[in-house]
Amino acid sequence: MKFKFNRNIMELYLKLLPVQIFMSIANSLSGIVNGLIIGNTPPTTAMIALGLTTPMTNMLAALATIVSGGAGILCGKFMGRGETKKVNDVFSNSIIMLVVSGIVMTVIGFTFASPLATLLGANAETINETTAYIRGMALGILPLLLIPCLMTFLQMCNKSGISLTATILLAIFNASFCLANIFIFNGGVFGVSLATSLSRLAVAAFIVIYIVLKKDLVNFDASSFDLNMCKETIILGSPASLAGILYSARNVFINKYAMQVGGNTAVNALAILGSCGGLFDAFNIGVGSALSMLASVFVGERDSTSLKELMRITIFVGWMLCLLKFIVVYPFGRQIAMLFGGEGNVIEETNRLLIYYTWSAPFNMVTLTFMGANQSLGRVAYCNALYVGNCIITPFICCAFLTKLIGIDAIWGCYMYAEIVTLIIMYIVACINKKGLARNLDDMLHLEKGFEAEAKYSMEIDDIEEVISVSRGIETLCKNSGIDNRRSMMAGLCMEEMAANIVEHGFKKDKRKDHSINIFACVENDEVLLRLRDNCVKFDPHTKLEMYTNDDPTKNVGIKMVSKIAKEMNYQTTFGMNVLTIKL
Repeated sequence: MKFKFNRNIMELYLKLLPVQIFMSIANSLSGIVNGLIIGNTPPTTAMIALGLTTPMTNMLAALATIVSGGAGILCGKFMGRGETKKVNDVFSNSIIMLVVSGIVMTVIGFTFASPLATLLGANAETINETTAYIRGMALGILPLLLIPCLMTFLQMCNKSGISLTATILLAIFNASFCLANIFIFNGGVFGVSLATSLSRLAVAAFIVIYIVLKKDLVNFDASSFDLNMCKETIILGSPASLAGILYSARNVFINKYAMQVGGNTAVNALAILGSCGGLFDAFNIGVGSALSMLASVFVGERDSTSLKELMRITIFVGWMLCLLKFIVVYPFGRQIAMLFGGEGNVIEETNRLLIYYTWSAPFNMVTLTFMGANQSLGRVAYCNALYVGNCIITPFICCAFLTKLIGIDAIWGCYMYAEIVTLIIMYIVACINKKGLARNLDDMLHLEKGFEAEAKYSMEIDDIEEVISVSRGIETLCKNSGIDNRRSMMAGLCMEEMAANIVEHGFKKDKRKDHSINIFACVENDEVLLRLRDNCVKFDPHTKLEMYTNDDPTKNVGIKMVSKIAKEMNYQTTFGMNVLTIKL
């Protein structure tokens, strides 16, 4: 793998990644905080109850992902096509779906808490605590579903700081409300889960109020409800959501087999992993989510070069994050177990489980990279089939059969074995598609013929001297593709004017020194498409045209010329980057 990456794409990815990680942490914060508090507070059965309800929490988070993930991919595709007005429609449809489903699930969760506790594996000793925890959790289902989706749209509007603030507030509220429950209200296990629900409700209200007050972000419009758009959102988000649901189902039978093979000690170790593992998983989930959102933009632009570069960046960054996990888990695994209330044999068993689980992370980073790319390409059935094998079939084989040979190690190792098997299956499928050995990313992605225009040009520039070279390159591309001399010359001139404008003005308007412009051009169906993406301050050429009309002919001559030549000229900010698309 090469270690020199496209700077423009790397910056875009690193802008998306932290917030995606924060969003994932936000989903798992309740488990972390509650695990710390319940693990160090009697009765001891409460920790087991928390572990038993973890699959339900994960399943609810997965249902939230089906909308937030699908909405992110769909919006990315619209952005890649320059259809930014549809982002508001996606937002409105997403909110309607989440509110309706959230209300229904709240009623079901609260009313049928006891049967759900039994289904999750609670016995006579733990049924009361598990039922109480589920009832308190049910009251926070609606904000649990809404928060990831709201954060997704905040990020699209380049408001990552608000998402970070919301995540911090969630941790503060959750811990404060839980401690108040224990030391003031004495509400028991129900009070702990209710405290989590109230903290989510407060944070969801904070984000909603911010979006409503900032009218230049996304706007809710119930009249834009569209069943077809809802269906497309669900389909695009289904692989990641299905994975979460299947992971939850996997955890249920892993808990049961762990109880059979290792007893309460093993279940306690899994409960601790369920509490702190969410923090570890947040990095992997964030890596995959950031790729899916950005990959959808490149798929919308039909730019396979950028898509493959994004995949290389994702794997590299993911492995660097895995290294941090190893640095934490190997020396401090026992301390982590004790932090969550582990004692005696539970400490040693948890330490072994954490080490096994950490070794699955590097393989999972590669799996998520290819899954995210395929999901953005619309290969939903393929991704779903892989997730079934990864989450259910391989772990079940480990639990049901391999435990007879190596005992509890088969269960602890099933996470890593599942990732390795999935990667092997991906490679076999790629070889079948190629009808030979897959040797590179092109072979592994097996893009359909016609995915992108054959006549294309791409380059990254960071100084004025390269602008002339780009202009000539695009003019040559157009002539070689059958475009008449006049339009070929105009295409080169348009790119030269707009790129030069960014270099001369955009590069100087802030204190950054690492500015760059990513250039992409293609010719298809006798139409020329030009796209410029830069990391300068926000600059909308349409606004400039409105400010300086023809009454002031000396202002923005280049922009005026391009607007007259172009058939279409669309501007948008994509995750904090300026994107200008011109069609001739």
